[in-house]
Amino acid sequence: MNFEYNWKNNEANFGPPITGEVHNGTHITVDILLKKDETFFALRRDCIPGHDIPPEGEKQLFLCHNLIRYGEPLMDCVERIVSEQAGVKALNSKVLDIRSFTIEESGGKDITQWAIIPFIIAEVDKKPAAGLYGNDVYEVVSFTKNNIPLDFAFGKTSFITKMITA
Repeated sequence: MNFEYNWKNNEANFGPPITGEVHNGTHITVDILLKKDETFFALRRDCIPGHDIPPEGEKQLFLCHNLIRYGEPLMDCVERIVSEQAGVKALNSKVLDIRSFTIEESGGKDITQWAIIPFIIAEVDKKPAAGLYGNDVYEVVSFTKNNIPLDFAFGKTSFITKMITA
């Protein structure tokens, strides 16, 4: 089994942003939707830190998203990522679903990674703010389950709709 380790970030090498991608490796990340009371928050930015710009182009809406670190409890991971990317504190978190799929190389010729992504809703202490804490967020978009934005990157709008209106 091929496995590399990035000691700087304490992350297993599951692909970008770490160089030396492991062919046919596993990509374990978390997608975190922020919530305060009945309001949800999405972050408008060029892309997720350390990732390529999505096919839809720049300045799409994103969830907080990043790799889980080796040995890191899931809820500690959620707290770290929410703090780093949104500058707010995650108070409570709930796993709503776990998605699993393969990621193909450019051109779709070969499977390169198996992706495992828990979808999590994190109750936060306050609304995130754009441009604070050194983040690259242009805008924080607030919405409810009745007015979900249509411009989430990577086609996640329908998945988010399904998860929060169930």
